[in-house]
Amino acid sequence: MAATKYLLVLFLFIGLSLFQHKHHIVKDIQGIHGWRQSQTMWGIRNFARHDSNIFNPRLNSFNGGRDNIRRYEFPLMQWSIAMVQKVFGEDIVLLRLLIFIIGIFSILGIFFLIHFLTNSWLTALITAILFQYSPVFFYYTINPIPDNLALCGIIWYTYYMLNYFKTYKNSHLLIANLALCAAALTKLNFLMYSIIGIVYLFAQLIKNKKISAENVKFALVHLIFAAPALAWYAWVIPQWGQNPVLYGILDGNFVLQEYLDLIYFHATHMFPFLLLYVPVWLLFLLGIYSLIKKKFKTNWVYSLIGITFLYLFFELKPIGINHDYYLFPFLPWLYILVGLGVETLRTYSQKGIYLLGVLLISSTIYTPTISNTKWDATRALMNINIFKYSEDLKNAVPNDELCIILNDGSSFIFSYRIDKMGHIFKHNHLPIEWIDGMVKSGIHYMYSDSRKVDQGKEFQKYIDKVLLVRGNIKVFKLKVPD
Repeated sequence: MAATKYLLVLFLFIGLSLFQHKHHIVKDIQGIHGWRQSQTMWGIRNFARHDSNIFNPRLNSFNGGRDNIRRYEFPLMQWSIAMVQKVFGEDIVLLRLLIFIIGIFSILGIFFLIHFLTNSWLTALITAILFQYSPVFFYYTINPIPDNLALCGIIWYTYYMLNYFKTYKNSHLLIANLALCAAALTKLNFLMYSIIGIVYLFAQLIKNKKISAENVKFALVHLIFAAPALAWYAWVIPQWGQNPVLYGILDGNFVLQEYLDLIYFHATHMFPFLLLYVPVWLLFLLGIYSLIKKKFKTNWVYSLIGITFLYLFFELKPIGINHDYYLFPFLPWLYILVGLGVETLRTYSQKGIYLLGVLLISSTIYTPTISNTKWDATRALMNINIFKYSEDLKNAVPNDELCIILNDGSSFIFSYRIDKMGHIFKHNHLPIEWIDGMVKSGIHYMYSDSRKVDQGKEFQKYIDKVLLVRGNIKVFKLKVPD
């Protein structure tokens, strides 16, 4: 009962966040990282419409004569949402609400985790709200990226593992590892949070100087629940080719100045302004102080700090300056430190609660204000006419027709917005012999904003007629030349 009134207040703030998203929740996919969101949406769309086999995730491209099965992360989130869509239909508001629900469980996870660490429901409430307004979390909490589910999984893994260390209940161990399994399946890099269990196991072995039955059980449960993720990625990673995420700093193109520039960017922008933000800076610093002074039993946080920074160092080049959601593994321990800072300030002085109130209110204003433009179509860095005329472009061609589509530098956004699969090209590069092969194989339509290609002399004999012109985008019906 003690937690009920704090949960009620927390849900009021969650409702406020939903209200602050009201103008964006009705929008189709666009804005920052629209390419990754569109890729996720293609997976959802194809599960719902064509093939519900979770082991055969399909995207939009048939390039190179291949089928459209593309196995990357295990599509647990995409498949689950698609099954809901099979019942209730495809609707962007419903989809964004489902993503938001995943975010709610992440917020609740932080709430209960901070209470476990501080034994204060008030501190848990304040920290969960501050976490909710982390700019990177606030933006993606209605946007379809699988990292949302992975983040939720590692938060609950952390909570239940800490409970297990206290109670040794098998139920806590099983729930923790189920959450970790979901996170690792969704995104393999989130398996790094198993470092909490690994450090605990080695500490027990060193302390007892022997391997106990409890140690064996603990290790086996972790291995059993990690096995599905390890098996999936062992199968699919060889299909990824030269994906830069696989090689990171070992890609053979290490340039010291480039890395120094990226480190500077992350230190001065990514961490202070996207993962953290101005209203939590003081609390974060107080949390670091509390950690160093061992005011709470949180030495295990050092293992999370260490492994996440090792991950960042290895993947710094693929992450670059754009892929902020790659840094979701940092969020739990960053806001654990914020929570420790909240508790330190709250207990340091009776007046500390007034400052916390100011910081809390300012967070509800600051983050929505700086985030509002992130959903603008212009932030997708694509031809604006794709978004402006998407319905007309979509209706110009029968729904199930495969099409030639260019230019789509994202590989996903253009085709998603016009709801057409087919052969996707970019950089005004589409040799006439490729067009010839595709037309002769049964491709009847082409979308193009490339005058270099569609005004080429050799291309004219493939035009049956121009179906539609919207802005600088033309839709052609194609024919086999006489």
